[in-house]
Amino acid sequence: MNSDRFDELESLLIDWEDGILNDAGIDRVREILRTDEKARRHFAKLQVLTASLKLESEAGLTRSSADTLPANTPKPNSVRNWKRWLVVAAVAFIALAGRLAVLEFKDRFIPATVTSNSEEETSSGIAVITRLVDAKWASEQQPIAAGDALSPGRVQLKSGLAQIEFFCGATVILEGPAELELKSADRARIHNGRLRAQVPPAARGFTIVAGELNVVDLGTEFGLAVSGDTANVQVFDGEVELHDGDLEVRNLTTGNAVVRSHDGQYKETEVTPKTFVDVAALETRANSNRSAKYQRWKSWSESVATDPRLITFHTFGQTDVRDRTLLAAMRPANPDLHGAIVGARMIDGRWPEKTALEFKRPSDRVRVQIPGEFSSLTFAAWVRIDSLDRRFNSLFLTDNYNEGEPHWQILESGQLYFSVRPVAQGPDGPRDFKALSEPFWNPSLSGRWIHLATVYNVESATIAHYLNGKVLSEHNVPPQQLARRTQIGTASIGNWAAPTQPDERFAIRNLNGRIDELVLFNAALSSDEIATMYENGKP
Repeated sequence: MNSDRFDELESLLIDWEDGILNDAGIDRVREILRTDEKARRHFAKLQVLTASLKLESEAGLTRSSADTLPANTPKPNSVRNWKRWLVVAAVAFIALAGRLAVLEFKDRFIPATVTSNSEEETSSGIAVITRLVDAKWASEQQPIAAGDALSPGRVQLKSGLAQIEFFCGATVILEGPAELELKSADRARIHNGRLRAQVPPAARGFTIVAGELNVVDLGTEFGLAVSGDTANVQVFDGEVELHDGDLEVRNLTTGNAVVRSHDGQYKETEVTPKTFVDVAALETRANSNRSAKYQRWKSWSESVATDPRLITFHTFGQTDVRDRTLLAAMRPANPDLHGAIVGARMIDGRWPEKTALEFKRPSDRVRVQIPGEFSSLTFAAWVRIDSLDRRFNSLFLTDNYNEGEPHWQILESGQLYFSVRPVAQGPDGPRDFKALSEPFWNPSLSGRWIHLATVYNVESATIAHYLNGKVLSEHNVPPQQLARRTQIGTASIGNWAAPTQPDERFAIRNLNGRIDELVLFNAALSSDEIATMYENGKP
């Protein structure tokens, strides 16, 4: 299945999920599935997901709207044909599901050496950055964020502090300017700079190389400073071995230090633990740094609250857990824009000083009512995603999908998805334009705060997605698919109400994670404004 056909099938299936697929769309889905084996496999995979959601429903939860026919049900003959086609698809799906069950049984109970085609998700890296304080990177260094996994290679820190935890269990605090080359999960080479290593018993044998010198830990805490061809080794607790070419191994214990000069000579020196930043000192600096960033965000948010372009602004700043109202932070205040918290619970946000809302269950959501008509729109939110459990994971969705109404969500593939319906519901007229970014999310981002923004620019007929202040993708909207007037009405943050069903059933699109800021502008913000928003809000 080529990329164009894949995108077309995805768009048609999204219309089916939203209940707006017409007769022509149904016929096109049939044609693609009849002529493309890969398309049939992709469709079957989606049906597996739908079936699992249906099982959740029958267990007392809810079920996906994909289990029902579209809201604009075709004429009677088409309905019979459509149902007949669904029966055929269901039979194929049942057969596929049976095969999947056999494969699952093999994966669970038969050793991997017996089954050669079973695959398991993998990740790469030998260490992880767990904390950064005022870190600035060398020009040739790709910027690294806290939580990033590190593969073998060089870490070039221009200034500031970086805490690196190796997969063997050793922790290194690197102080810039410094250059550390990671070799393996228990070995690294320092080319210049200063570090402090804390090595528990499980990581004994952890080695730092400096020139010809190998500092092998035996379960200890030590400091190492390298300048040119000179290395200063200090043991604060425990013992290390110094391996230096053909020379006899030298042991250093608590309270001892040596300097190795460029000519290989050793000289005892004084232990100065205060010159090497330890974990406690790093924590103190990190707390001070976090507090400064929070104050910077607070000042920024107070200035934004008076922006005349605001439609609504939620800082998630509740302090009383009994108050189930999500306040709109604009000034002057507009109580009509406050949201109603349903299910979602208050929890820590980007900083200890502010709160967030956690969305976990299909019932979790915030209900809002936003009147009026608009033109261009900008959505922005700080989000912490735990996982993408649903095919569609809601950020902000209007209740229905009427003319001019936007939908902002994340696909299970990790793509940011934005669309505005250009015409009234019905079989006639152009379909909406679905702006799908490149996949940006992967499990390594789980539990980390990220800034997402989407700009719908009516004047330039474009949609732009942003991740952490940088353009993620840009899309040109064809004239016939451009909605020049937009509206919100009733909507949900972090979920979708979808009151188009005749009973209590609704599509499961709840976000699995946290949101601690959401802002909506009646304007197309510039790239510089999006970047400023990110810089003033990053934790």
